[in-house]
Amino acid sequence: MKQQLALLEAPPDWRIDERTKEIGRRGLAQARAALHARGPASQPAAPPPRDIPRAA
Repeated sequence: MKQQLALLEAPPDWRIDERTKEIGRRGLAQARAALHARGPASQPAAPPPRDIPRAA
């Protein structure tokens, strides 16, 4: 197993405040609602190129 890098604590001035987080959550909810309202894509997604390995 490969060794995993340890996560570092972000300095306090890099942290996102609760108001900004809430704005982001509302934006995500709006985007998801718009995608849901649109329905499924009219064409299936193209398969990835053969030279790019697929994630397991």
